[in-house]
Amino acid sequence: MAGRAAREPGAGEPGRHGGSGSAAQPTKRGKSRKALPPVLIGLLLASVGAGLLAAVPVALAKNREYVSAPSCPADRRSDSCRTTVPATVDGTRKESSGRSVHYWLLLTEKGSGHVQRVRMTGSAPVYSAVRAGDEIEVTRWRGEIRTVRFGAAAQETKASPADDWRLPLAFGLLTLPFGLGLLMIGWWLRYRHPTAAFADAWPVTVGMVTATVTSCVGMASAMVTDSVQTACLVTAAGIPPATGLGALCAWGLRRRERRAADTSDIVPLVPAERRCVDATVLGDVPYSVEGFAYLVIGDGRPATTPDPTGRVARRELPETLTVQRLRAVRPDDVDAWYRSYKHDYSYKLDYVVIECLDGEQPVLIIVSRRDAPMTLGALTASPATA
Repeated sequence: MAGRAAREPGAGEPGRHGGSGSAAQPTKRGKSRKALPPVLIGLLLASVGAGLLAAVPVALAKNREYVSAPSCPADRRSDSCRTTVPATVDGTRKESSGRSVHYWLLLTEKGSGHVQRVRMTGSAPVYSAVRAGDEIEVTRWRGEIRTVRFGAAAQETKASPADDWRLPLAFGLLTLPFGLGLLMIGWWLRYRHPTAAFADAWPVTVGMVTATVTSCVGMASAMVTDSVQTACLVTAAGIPPATGLGALCAWGLRRRERRAADTSDIVPLVPAERRCVDATVLGDVPYSVEGFAYLVIGDGRPATTPDPTGRVARRELPETLTVQRLRAVRPDDVDAWYRSYKHDYSYKLDYVVIECLDGEQPVLIIVSRRDAPMTLGALTASPATA
């Protein structure tokens, strides 16, 4: 991980940070650039979601028009009325398409003389019950078969507008909350991060978890419930527990942040043998070099190197380098560091920063918490001990 951060632009180039050894505060332009991707994606998703939800009333109106259409007079067909005619089942066909299964009913309308294929919505209750030769009734509206009846059972076809509201509602409830969550992230990146303490990020965690869970619940409810009202009620009922889950996640992350920020248990330990550890040195000093992602300790003075074995291209840290303090990785550190190390949750990848001075020049060393005691010991050991 330290090696990856060292190779990111700006992580190992002291000149880019004004020779201060630490990251400068981001400019308004830089913060706006960070906020742009989530804002653009959030606007797109929110707009798509709003458009899909706006299509739901149109689909419901079409279904109401179909349901309320009167029966056509005998021997007359019109787009403004429904025609119900007898038909004979010629067979059924089931076709697989990826993970989907299409159910086709083969039938011949009375007086037509030719077989038609009608795609049904699922297998129940008509499709699974009929056999070749059975007499059924089909209802036509605007030139297409919309409903098939067999005895007391009725089943809609794919051409029926009865379920046309499901897909726009499902994907509208999926994309709109998630888009709003991304807009919240964009707002936080633009106006809060990283000048505010990391604790201020908890609304983003709560908001994104709530939005994600609400999106999933909304999509599922739209696909399985029998009406728009029920789907919306289920989605609304899912918001409080989703918010509670978001708050629990934020509490867990904040607890993890507090634990990572506590470095009181790290004490110097002089290494008993030569070791090569992942570490990045940053500062306006000759031993801070891009790509030098390792630190050799326990073999004389600590030395930076690009070699994982620590045998070539070593640059020693001078005796003038003195340790000032130890701390956790902060939001105002180098962007590459904060992105790479802040969200590492395993013990091996839990990193800390050693703040040093080389004369009057600040120098930062990022190293894993596991290797921090021996790194501190190597940095603070007397020449005779080293």
